Amino acid sequence: MQNNSSSNSFIFRRLAAFLYDTLLLMAIFFVVTTIAIAFNNGKAIQNYGFYLLLYAVGFLFFCWFWRHGGQTLGMQAWRLQLVNEHASQLTYKQCLKRYICGSFLFGITLVTAIFNAEGKGLHDLWSNSKIIYKNK
Repeated sequence: MQNNSSSNSFIFRRLAAFLYDTLLLMAIFFVVTTIAIAFNNGKAIQNYGFYLLLYAVGFLFFCWFWRHGGQTLGMQAWRLQLVNEHASQLTYKQCLKRYICGSFLFGITLVTAIFNAEGKGLHDLWSNSKIIYKNK
């Protein structure tokens, strides 16, 4: 079992990395939206397919980083790495499970991480993955 101060520090690192990645993803969403509006004659897009496109872009963003080194830019800044249970690269299926669970149950996954002895959130458990701290 982790002691409380290191567990809280680890959760803080995860949240900080997520905030950093959210800012990067918002910038990508702005670019995608600008392109989509240009193809829509400058008018607002009122189509649920567009929201699905943005969700898919988010998945591609995270999946690419998770499969190429196990670190998003935010995770690199906070020295975190995502690995599967065998400390190797995640599969596409694991990435998809993690993204869906993490995006739809975000708050719940963090609560489970606080109370889990290994600091694993629901999305970690469901995708058989874990976030580890890297000392450089």
